[in-house]
Amino acid sequence: MLIITLTNIYNMARIATYALDTSISNLDKLVGTDAEDSSITKNYQINSLISFIAANLNLQAFDDDTAAGVGTIASGALYKTTGNGAAPLNVAGIVMVKQ
Repeated sequence: MLIITLTNIYNMARIATYALDTSISNLDKLVGTDAEDSSITKNYQINSLISFIAANLNLQAFDDDTAAGVGTIASGALYKTTGNGAAPLNVAGIVMVKQ
């Protein structure tokens, strides 16, 4: 009786063996699963993830840190700027951490 064992030629290395990227850029890619496309594996660019998270992160908006405090935002919580604050907070949508 002849038994033949085939080795999977598509074996990926263990994640821990890949080098660390110490210079992350917006064009770098991460691997993920696309739940809307039969859960297949796809690459996602970091800049696309940033845009997605920013668009779907429903944060309360305040002029500045003081206004966020009056609005009962807890220290360490996230909020976004309204664009009505003093420079440099005169741009709407800047994500801030309440001090």
